[in-house]
Amino acid sequence: MTSHPTLFDRLAARGYRAVDADKLDRLAADSEHLLLMLNADPLHYPEVLDNAVIVPEVLREFPAGTFTVAYADIAHSRRIAERYGVIKFPALLFLRRGAYLGAISGLLDWPDIVRAVADLLHAEPRRPPSVGIAVTGAREGCA
Repeated sequence: MTSHPTLFDRLAARGYRAVDADKLDRLAADSEHLLLMLNADPLHYPEVLDNAVIVPEVLREFPAGTFTVAYADIAHSRRIAERYGVIKFPALLFLRRGAYLGAISGLLDWPDIVRAVADLLHAEPRRPPSVGIAVTGAREGCA
C-alpha cells in the first residue's frame, strides 16, 4: 500500500519551513520578506490544498529568494491567525524583518493574487488588525 503525501509533506518537500507560533518571531526577524501559509482543516476548507499549488506559481513571478516561505500546521495556524487578525482561511501572511505588512485571506484570481503579493512586498509595515471587540478602560464616574 502506498501512502499519499499530506499537505505538509508537500510543502516541506518544496523546501518551505515549518514554523510554530513560538518560533515564528525568530524566523520572521531573520527574513527580509517572510510569506507564511496559514492552514485549516482541508475537510472544512478544501481551498487550503490549492495554496500548495498556487503559492509556488506566484513565487515564480518574483526573483528567486525574494521570500522566505514557511507554513504552520492547523493548530499553530489558528494561534498565529489570532495574533494577526486573520479570520478567513487559507491565508498568506506577509512580514518584513518581523514587522506586519498584511495578509491575503481566501483565494484570489490569478492577476489579483500576483498584484496583491507585489503590493505587500512593497508595503510599509503597520499594526496588525485585531479580532474581536475593542476593549476600553473604565472612566471615572461610571458605575
